[in-house]
Amino acid sequence: MDKDKMWVITAEPVITRGGGTKQLKVEELAINVNIFLEQMSGILEKAPEKLGKFNFEEFEVHAEITAQGTLAVLGTGIQAGAAGGLRFVFRRSSS
Repeated sequence: MDKDKMWVITAEPVITRGGGTKQLKVEELAINVNIFLEQMSGILEKAPEKLGKFNFEEFEVHAEITAQGTLAVLGTGIQAGAAGGLRFVFRRSSS
């Protein structure tokens, strides 16, 4: 087993034996996760602290890993419980 690569079952079918499984380089996946987190940071910076009478304290995002190793946010029409992927929970720090 190569510790520099990990097996990932991707959201997209891959034309290989084994269906949608693919080995991705850990370093490339780490870079893509960091890019995704930087993009989410830009979105969350613009999120309001209050929504009407409610405080906006937590933001949860589910992302799939594509066959190329990039991260994609799950859109509507996909049941999060039925799909794998990565779950990110962002909470506002208490001031």
